[in-house]
Amino acid sequence: MNLPEHGTDRPLGVEWTSLVQILAAMITLAPEQVVLQVHTQFDRDCGPYVQTLQEEDGALHIEAVSNEFLDPPMGPDAINSLLEMGWEPPCDDGLPNFFRFIHSDDVRPGEVADFLVRTLRDVYLVQPTDRFECMPDEMCRAVVRGDYGFKLSIDIHID
Repeated sequence: MNLPEHGTDRPLGVEWTSLVQILAAMITLAPEQVVLQVHTQFDRDCGPYVQTLQEEDGALHIEAVSNEFLDPPMGPDAINSLLEMGWEPPCDDGLPNFFRFIHSDDVRPGEVADFLVRTLRDVYLVQPTDRFECMPDEMCRAVVRGDYGFKLSIDIHID
């Protein structure tokens, strides 16, 4: 997938393993879209989120929330970090969030999930103890329950 290393040099600890695994499974299984919304102690209603949109040919459009949907907004350092990580800035032609496009041949769900979780951790300062909401929620619940043969290694707070 050729993701840049900036902002990702600090390895994800074991406390993030289950979230990466859930997100990778969701990216693999979901027919169109996956959304991971975070509810922190500071922004219970307007917290950060990342999402994926799968194209018909298997390509993946990934997004990280912009200030248009955040309260409080990110500062310039956080925005610069997103850009340095390779995120494209929001644009006026219907893309209100930071985004990246990944060609179908380059889609690796585990790498995409790792990148999205690093973005949440390193830019939005999300903690593994925050509350996560994953959609489609019934598919997420099935993944967490192990209905797809997937067993979590650590408990995680998913609504």
